[in-house]
Amino acid sequence: MCAALQPEELFQAAQARAAQMDVRRQGMAAALERLRADASALFARIPEPPLYKRADDPAQKAAEALLPEAEKVLAMAFAVTSEPEAPAAAHGIRAAVQAHAEALCHTVSGRLTEAETSWRKALELERAAHPTRSLMSAPPAPPPVFNKATGQSRYDPREAPHAKVKLVCPNTGCKRIGDYDFTPSHAYHRYVCPACNTPFMAYFGELRSLEVEALSSSNRYHFTVDELGGSSARIDFEEASGAEFPAARKDLLAFLYTEARELKVVVNATNGKLMWISPAASCFLATAAFGEGAPELVAFRAFRDEVLRRHGLGRAFIRGYYRHGPGLAEWVVRHPRVRTGVRGVLTLVHRGLKRSGHT
Repeated sequence: MCAALQPEELFQAAQARAAQMDVRRQGMAAALERLRADASALFARIPEPPLYKRADDPAQKAAEALLPEAEKVLAMAFAVTSEPEAPAAAHGIRAAVQAHAEALCHTVSGRLTEAETSWRKALELERAAHPTRSLMSAPPAPPPVFNKATGQSRYDPREAPHAKVKLVCPNTGCKRIGDYDFTPSHAYHRYVCPACNTPFMAYFGELRSLEVEALSSSNRYHFTVDELGGSSARIDFEEASGAEFPAARKDLLAFLYTEARELKVVVNATNGKLMWISPAASCFLATAAFGEGAPELVAFRAFRDEVLRRHGLGRAFIRGYYRHGPGLAEWVVRHPRVRTGVRGVLTLVHRGLKRSGHT
C-alpha cells in the first residue's frame, strides 16, 4: 500500500472487490454473521492515531499493516449492503468499517488531524452499529451535586438503568422464551420463569474471546467475558451435540443456569442465537432405561461417535436428540410401563450394535 493512499482509492478498490463476491450463495443471515465477526476482529486491532509525527511510529506501521484487512472487510460490507434485503445492521457495520478505513489511510499518510477526526467518528459508528453494545456501556458522568433548576441532587435515590433481553427458561420440560429485565451494573441475575414458575440464574458478560477445541466426541468451549466493572471471567465446558454458536467480540452473552447451578444454555443476546449444552456423555433414553453407568451405554455412545457423527444426517439427528432427549427421558422415568417397553426395544438395538462391533 502506498503511504500517500487516499481514502477514496481504498474505497474504490473495496468496491471493485465487492463486485466479485456472491453473498447470496451463503445466504444473508450467514453473510451478516461473517461480516459481524470479521468487522469485530478488525475493530479490535485498529490503533489510536498518534498525537504527533515521528520517525518509525509504531502506530503508523500498525495502521499500514491493517490496510489489506480493512479493504477486505470493507469489500464484504459493500457486497452485503448491495443486496436489497440487507438489514439496517449491515449498513451500520459498513459505515463503521468505512470510517475506520478512512482513519487508517490518514494515519498512514501522516494526516493526523484528519485521522483523529475519522477515528472518533468511527468509534461512535461502531458503538451505534452494535445492537447490545450500549447496554453494557459505562454510565455517563455523574450529574452536578445539586441542580438549582430541577432541585435534584446527585445523591437522590434513583432507579438503576435497565433494559429488556430475550432469554429462554433453562429448566427441562419448559424452555419457554420470554423478555426479562436486565441491569447492566450486575453480572448475576435471578429470574423466575412465568410459565413453569421455576427459578433460574443468568450470568451476563461481553464476549472478549472464544476458543473452540475439537475433541473426539465433543467440543470444548473456552469463553472469556468482560463485566461492566472491568473484571473478566473464564467459562469452560464441553458440548456434544456439535451445534454451531455464532458469536463476535463484544456480543452480549447470557449463561443460564438451573437453580442447582447446572449450566444449560448460552444465549447470544446480540444476534438472538442460543446453544443448548449437551454433556459429552449424554445418552438420555438409554440412561433412563438401563440406569446411570450401565454397560449397555458404551455401545450406544460408540455408535454415536463412530457412525452418526461422520455424516450430516447423523449430526442433525444428534442435535435434535440432545434438544428433546432430556424431556423425553424424564417422561419415560415417570412411567414405569413405558420404561419397561423402552428398555425392551433398546435391548434389541443393543444386541444389533454389539454384533456390528460397537462395544
